[in-house]
Amino acid sequence: MWKRLSLSLLPKVYVNSTRTFLSEAYKCTEVWNQRLTSPALQNINAANFYYELEQKFHSYGKVSAIDVDILASTIAEGGQLDALSDIIHKHRLTEETSNTLDSTGHALIRAFLDRFQISELLEILDDRINYGIFLDDFTANLSLHELIKNKDYKSAARIATLLMLQEDFDHKITKFLSLYACVKHLQKLEPVKVVEPEVPVVPATKKKVEIVKVRVKYLRNEYFDDHFDLRDENALLGKTFLMLGELIPGTVGNSAQLLGFGLYGKYEQGIEFLAKVKSDLHTDAIELLKTFLERIKDDGNEHLASFRQKVNEITGGSSSNFEKDVCDLVNAAVAEVEAADIEKQKKIYGEWCEIREQKLKEELERLNRNKRLEDIKQITESMAAEEQKLWFFENRVKIGLQIDSKKVFYHKRWFGKKKKPKTIDEGYVPPDVQKRLG
Repeated sequence: MWKRLSLSLLPKVYVNSTRTFLSEAYKCTEVWNQRLTSPALQNINAANFYYELEQKFHSYGKVSAIDVDILASTIAEGGQLDALSDIIHKHRLTEETSNTLDSTGHALIRAFLDRFQISELLEILDDRINYGIFLDDFTANLSLHELIKNKDYKSAARIATLLMLQEDFDHKITKFLSLYACVKHLQKLEPVKVVEPEVPVVPATKKKVEIVKVRVKYLRNEYFDDHFDLRDENALLGKTFLMLGELIPGTVGNSAQLLGFGLYGKYEQGIEFLAKVKSDLHTDAIELLKTFLERIKDDGNEHLASFRQKVNEITGGSSSNFEKDVCDLVNAAVAEVEAADIEKQKKIYGEWCEIREQKLKEELERLNRNKRLEDIKQITESMAAEEQKLWFFENRVKIGLQIDSKKVFYHKRWFGKKKKPKTIDEGYVPPDVQKRLG
């Protein structure tokens, strides 16, 4: 009666082997979505509201911070994220940016994460001047965990470098997730292919080379702050390792600092650090650094050669796996802090809803006050015009003087000294005409 089912017809079960650290409850999705039930956001259509804000920008050159927050909180579709980033960029360039609410940046980051538009999100976060969006503890943890779960270690390490630029590793989960992302990215780091540029052969000529001079308004002095001016990916990753290693005690912190000195290019400090910590390092971390140093071109750098020699000579005293130890630290931090973080974030979401309602009420009161002032001004002007009509004959002299005072008198234009008109000689006879004899 029963037919034997083929294995190809059975449903396939995929086992997700990707490492995850945070639980689904950490996203607080249900509490976050409750913001849409508030009276301020309930009847808002994001697309229509965006066009209203665009018209306000064209008319007044700015919009209120609460309007931008409402748009950010109601954005849901991926196609509207460009509109949101555009409005936030325009808002950033106005004086109203000082009133931006904390929930605005949080809503933008969550919207981009939900649609997994990571490259666009990283561009916004990296352009702090034009957007003013910064990661908080909760969005940093969500971003790092989401990228690690999807094995996008390069983007996760980029989030860690942004936090390094903010110098914000106070949160335990953020600190250890950032270190884990950097380690995974370093393991997958591809060697940089150095392509020597082809130098064109220019035939020797005796022709004099013409020097082109360009006038410039001023020359800016060269300055490199070694922090915000960093653009090299390896240097950014190295400084992140270094900052994290200083915050983590023990062998894990030492290994992270050693990797940081190597990637950051601080070879002299790296040699001094090796002399201090000796062998309190992970063996696999040293191997990672050796692999990276082999890719670097010498270019006659004595410090690099000395540092490479010291790294090749040293042997790690810890036989445990560096990645596993970092992973254990992440799990321990999650077990310690996650539950408190969830409760704290739920409370913040509720406070943000109250702040939004309060700010919206203040904005409506301000608009109503301006409307009343405009109405009073119009009524005053109409009453003055009506009074002028009723008392015209009694005040006609005064009105005439007012009219005369408003007249604009222009000076006569001078066209030069006037010439005397030519006198007509009645006895003048043209040469071709003969006078008749009478």
